[in-house]
Amino acid sequence: MSKPLVSIIVPTYNVEKYIKECMDSLLAQTYPNKEIIVLDDASTDKTVSLLEAYTNKIELIKNIENKGQGRRRNQGFKQAKGKYIYFMDADDWLEKVAITALVAQAEKTNAELVRFNGTVFYEDEQAQIKEGNYNFSKTLTHKEVYTGEAALDKNRKTFSPSPCLYLVKKELIDKHNVSFVEGALHEDEYFTTLLFARTQKMTYLNKDYYHRRYRTASTMTEETEEHKLKSFDSYLKVFKALDEELRKFDYSNTQKQFIKRQLLSIYNGLIQSDIQLEMKNQLTTLECITMKDKVFLIMARLKQRFFK
Repeated sequence: MSKPLVSIIVPTYNVEKYIKECMDSLLAQTYPNKEIIVLDDASTDKTVSLLEAYTNKIELIKNIENKGQGRRRNQGFKQAKGKYIYFMDADDWLEKVAITALVAQAEKTNAELVRFNGTVFYEDEQAQIKEGNYNFSKTLTHKEVYTGEAALDKNRKTFSPSPCLYLVKKELIDKHNVSFVEGALHEDEYFTTLLFARTQKMTYLNKDYYHRRYRTASTMTEETEEHKLKSFDSYLKVFKALDEELRKFDYSNTQKQFIKRQLLSIYNGLIQSDIQLEMKNQLTTLECITMKDKVFLIMARLKQRFFK
């Protein structure tokens, strides 16, 4: 019986210091039937020339315009031929047994989504920041299969937007036409929210397969005023895209509640962001946020402050 094809999609932009480690970890995967699609987003450093050394083993797509990671992930998905999709960040690396284990679990359970853990490592001492939680074992059970509303509930309780922390059936994305927001940071907040909302069967491996690099001046760590404004605008764009999606009629009440929860989470972050007041005034025009929502968020913040 032939093993199903896995499409690994990797956007790149000015990652000359990291791309070799990333590519080597993907090529070292013990899973044989895979295609690696690398989409360069008009890099200005040596990224492309380094990637050219791998062209007999990967599909390299060179773009002449810088359009952002969301555009490149969408572009890569359109090129993908696999039964399963895995999105990789170009400055991180993957344990060599990861794809083999994930596909085996997906095939055994017929799950649409296989989730797993990640760990953080730091590029240098300057990058020591509060890291995200990439271990979900307190809520999810190793090799357990979750279906229907139980799958959505577990995904809600362990929400992490990074698509690098799950293997997904291409059929699920195709069926519901899920894509990344383009021209914005945090595009995975939109994609993963809708993907989790649509997932009817999910399983989990309590394994630390993914290694995320925290580095200075990355999307995760940059703190300049310019970046804060760009981040605010991006989250606002993602918010509006989710709000538009929420108005569709084919979501169940439970799915709508999940998407609304994500909207409130993003709105709460926007309200508390460290930017000029006139920028925040844009939030007063968001009609989907009711007075009841605002009171709920205020009470939640107070509870968090006094009952840590």
